[in-house]
Amino acid sequence: MAAAPRISPSPSNAVPFAHEFVNRMRRREDVRFKPSVRQTQAIPQLLSARYFKNGSLTLDDFVDAAVRTTYPSDQALARIIAEDIILGKEKQKVKAAEVEAKVPTATTSQDSRVQAVIDQILREQELASRIDKDKVEAGYEYLQKLRSRKDKRLYKAARDYLSEGDIVLRGLTSNTELKQEASSELLEDLGNLSSKDIRNAKTLGFLDKVCESSNAAESVAGQALRGDAGIKRKFAQLAAGEPATAARALRHMEDIRAGSKDKREAMDRILHDRLRNLRDVADYTGHLDRYPDNGAQHVENAPKEYPLADSAEFAEKIKQHTKKDLMDDLLEQYNKQYDQGASSHLDFRQLAETARNTQSWKSLLGKKTHDTIEDADSRSSPSDYLRHMIRSLSTLDSMLPSGTPRQEWERAKQKLADAAITRSLSKAVLRKTVRELSNQGIVPSEEGIRDAAEKLGMTEEEILELLNPSYRIAKALIEQGVGDFERLHNLISAAGLTEAQLRELADLATSKGNQAALGAIAHEDFGAALGMAPPGRYQRPVTREEAAPSEKHRSEMVLGGLLGGPATNIVRIWYAYRDSIPDDIRQKLKEIAKRLLIDLGKRYARATMGSSMLGGIQQSTTVRPFRIGDDIDLIDLEETIDSLLSQGRGDFQILDAEDFLICETYQGHRAFVWALDKSGSMDSPDKLGMLSISVMAGLYGVQKDDFGVILFDSVSHVVKRIDERSVSVEKVASDLLDVRASGGTGGRASLKWALENFERTRAKEKICIFSTDAFLSDQAECEKLAEKMKHQEIKFIILVPKDSYDMRAARKLAEKSHGVVLDIGAVEELPERLLGLTDY
Repeated sequence: MAAAPRISPSPSNAVPFAHEFVNRMRRREDVRFKPSVRQTQAIPQLLSARYFKNGSLTLDDFVDAAVRTTYPSDQALARIIAEDIILGKEKQKVKAAEVEAKVPTATTSQDSRVQAVIDQILREQELASRIDKDKVEAGYEYLQKLRSRKDKRLYKAARDYLSEGDIVLRGLTSNTELKQEASSELLEDLGNLSSKDIRNAKTLGFLDKVCESSNAAESVAGQALRGDAGIKRKFAQLAAGEPATAARALRHMEDIRAGSKDKREAMDRILHDRLRNLRDVADYTGHLDRYPDNGAQHVENAPKEYPLADSAEFAEKIKQHTKKDLMDDLLEQYNKQYDQGASSHLDFRQLAETARNTQSWKSLLGKKTHDTIEDADSRSSPSDYLRHMIRSLSTLDSMLPSGTPRQEWERAKQKLADAAITRSLSKAVLRKTVRELSNQGIVPSEEGIRDAAEKLGMTEEEILELLNPSYRIAKALIEQGVGDFERLHNLISAAGLTEAQLRELADLATSKGNQAALGAIAHEDFGAALGMAPPGRYQRPVTREEAAPSEKHRSEMVLGGLLGGPATNIVRIWYAYRDSIPDDIRQKLKEIAKRLLIDLGKRYARATMGSSMLGGIQQSTTVRPFRIGDDIDLIDLEETIDSLLSQGRGDFQILDAEDFLICETYQGHRAFVWALDKSGSMDSPDKLGMLSISVMAGLYGVQKDDFGVILFDSVSHVVKRIDERSVSVEKVASDLLDVRASGGTGGRASLKWALENFERTRAKEKICIFSTDAFLSDQAECEKLAEKMKHQEIKFIILVPKDSYDMRAARKLAEKSHGVVLDIGAVEELPERLLGLTDY
């Protein structure tokens, strides 16, 4: 008699077995994927399903459940542990001699071919000997008979689902039992059968179940293999509704040779007639690996039915299965039918994705370019729209193959550029268009610029500025006394002048008393405008005529001319030149920069928040009846329903306005802390200027709230504590302008200071804005403090310069604090993006 196993195969043992199995697996060091708690739930669920299906469980079911719920790479180990639990073996290894001693004596007299089977099922043999030794011996004898038969069909079909070890361990002794076991395994894949599975189903006596499958392709193929009457009609019905499924059914029938060849060819013709579009053709080729005879008809219809990108995807699928390339034919059809509706099914991106050196593609590109220009004429600002389209095309350049397609693409951009020039509605727009196109490397035609300029009444000098922005033209304008700052600045910035040329123009502007020209030059090179010698260079002596205005007067002209340009650039100029200019000029420039910094803060705050300075709108826990004029978004549906039910009202079809309850709101008192990075990695006028302006904009937005400011590098400098009331915004602006980027980037002290300051405020809402490039030397400590921000419900915003910051570090801080990373590329982006986050 076989030794009793450690556990009995009853449903009550499923949970203890699963728990012990998972614990043992987790303790093993050689497990690649540690099992989770989910597996302790999955094993009993699988065993329960088998119990309700079969009416009982076996020990094989326990082992199988453990193995099937384990990752494939660990299944061999899972089988060992599961068997160990069931058999109650000791943990030491069983010697090979002891294992062989447990093999039934009948096996010792068999030849070497039998040994391969025994080796495969040694462990299963031991398990089987404990369960039922006689059963295993009977199973082995049946296996030997099965393998010796001339007709191998049943053996081969069963072996696709059962191993020889399964046959022996399960004690299968007849063809009927073998078919039942193999069919039960096949049943689990019903609905996702291969052609081989369907053929095996006939051998295993399982074909009737396949014919009843919910998968129409399997069902029709099974019925064809069974020889049912009317299969052609059923196939036609399937092809009419689901051509792709019919194609899969036909593939099954061809693989298993169901029905005669004539019938299969007839069904193929039926399927050809039922193909409705190019998608069906792609599905047909995907299943049958051949191209239908009527495929050309669907290629011709594709432009009316699909975007070019979809058609290209279908064509690629067809090419993969048949090696037939349809793209040239498709492009030809889209080109022929462009005016019949195909134009609505393609755009520049799709043309870039399907670029080819064919006449059809070139023609499509030309037609789309022409339509874009016509579309621009219907817009309020045609030139702006065309410039936008040129930028869009430039982003697609990388998709174009080299050679002719890329050349045609550049010609299309050139056409759009010329059209943008001719459609400029004013001199300023024309200058802006020429400048932007030049910056993108697109040079509009001289004829187009001249024609457009003449229509706008521009003089020959103005036209020459557009055609050839150069030192010579700039010099001529300054000599003529032209005082248009925008005109001069556009010309000088576009001309790409050298430092020496800028200095000569500045000297000329000084001698002519042209303040606007000096200001325009200063926005390009402040030192050249002042007449400062470049470091390490000899400064030539000035003549009496050139030195007529005093140096003091020249500096006053430069500072006055600066005000004609953008304020943001003046702040950047301060950070760039503050250490290289004389003290008197530095003081005056600082005063200008401070005034402009404050004005910028006011302007950007006002642009986003209007006149609201009282804090954000907050919801309270108090509810009241709805009144006409209230915001419907404030209706509390849960409170409303509870109130109605408490009144005994079960019919909600008739409700009055006052039946709805809304949350009361109030103007919230809030607290802000700005932590501004001034470390060495922030040492650039653009970074310091952007962050200073952003601080001022934020502070002007929260003057009625509490706010604190701290600057940090390797040490910290407190500008204003959150509870200080006497520190003015002007002092903050002055301190910001005195910021010097140096030292390492250590944010820990500033974040700790912020947390301490938030404890000093009674504000309900707290916001910390961390302005940095995130190259932090104490990242780990900062992450811990950021996590404290989350626990204290402090909103955390990481403000970074878009072009230069440590993305990974910034995102980690945001993750720890449940905050957001706000990358700012230009100060102009700040109001809407930053202040929008604070919910004013």
